[in-house]
Amino acid sequence: MGYWPVVFDMLRDVDIVIMVGDARMPDLSINQEVIKHARNNGKQIVIVYTKRDLIGRERLNSLQGHYPQALFVAGVKNEGISALRRELQIMGKRMKLDEAKVGVFGYPNVGKSALINALARGRRALVANQPGTTRGVQWIKAAGLCILDSPGVIPMVDKNRKLVLLGSKSPDMLLAPDKHAFDILTMFLVKCPERLKEYYKLDELALEPYDLLLQIGEARKFVKKGGVVDEDRTARTIIREWQIGKLKLD
Repeated sequence: MGYWPVVFDMLRDVDIVIMVGDARMPDLSINQEVIKHARNNGKQIVIVYTKRDLIGRERLNSLQGHYPQALFVAGVKNEGISALRRELQIMGKRMKLDEAKVGVFGYPNVGKSALINALARGRRALVANQPGTTRGVQWIKAAGLCILDSPGVIPMVDKNRKLVLLGSKSPDMLLAPDKHAFDILTMFLVKCPERLKEYYKLDELALEPYDLLLQIGEARKFVKKGGVVDEDRTARTIIREWQIGKLKLD
């Protein structure tokens, strides 16, 4: 069964929809198609941004002010989970439900399974850094809630660039990783260039993504015969370190 038939079946069955996004890219990571279908089905929606531990305190405070209705959590570190659990329980009581059915939706590798594990206090849901871990729908019962985990949903309109930034597509699957590495480097050059200098231990910072990629390759000693930087290996490394949270935004 494809993604959308599973989504439509879940939307019929659940009372509350948790839409999971990545706090590092709040707008890019929210699946608007699922939200649209949830609203059309009259479902209560809770926006939850995961991986708050991968952004700095100042940026977190700014995002909380910009998205006052959203909750920010770190599933793996169990941060913000109690507040989310209470919110879901209160919503269930207001709907006069003995056991609210909660559907969890989002892109692959955005942090859904870690969130569910934290909500259910470690029961069943598998967590991994590789996209596509959850193959079917899982049901987990805990704390007066019945939680359903969906496979990661990727609308047909989404392209590789967005999926790579969200960690929904492995760098090993890319034919041209350099352009995606350039996207990540450009984002850091705009938002927090000093983080690149600190993380990659660079004395100076090139202002063009291609030159910066070469600098990083030299710093990591990713060099082929003849002293030429291995651009492919360097690009895939940059993507991978962003996706798994080693390279963090301030």
